Amino acid sequence: MKTVLLEKLRAAVEEWARMHNVETTLIEAKYTGLGANVHVLVVARTGFENWSRYERHNSLFQFLDSKLNANGELVITGLGMLTEEEYEKYEGVEV
Repeated sequence: MKTVLLEKLRAAVEEWARMHNVETTLIEAKYTGLGANVHVLVVARTGFENWSRYERHNSLFQFLDSKLNANGELVITGLGMLTEEEYEKYEGVEV
């Protein structure tokens, strides 16, 4: 069940990316270990350069929420959306 939801989540991110002409290089979705809480990371080669960080986050969050969260069980607790350059810069940094 959990694996199926993560697959649906990745597919939904791919659909959103196609709709917005975003060329992704990495889509990562994983459970946090607490209930149905998930973290999503999207890294894009192109497509983020003309959007403010807030607008792209809001757009993807609203899309995922409307597409996959009809029953309210999915909780997106982390949504990272980075360009390839940002990802390479912060990839090895520990939080």
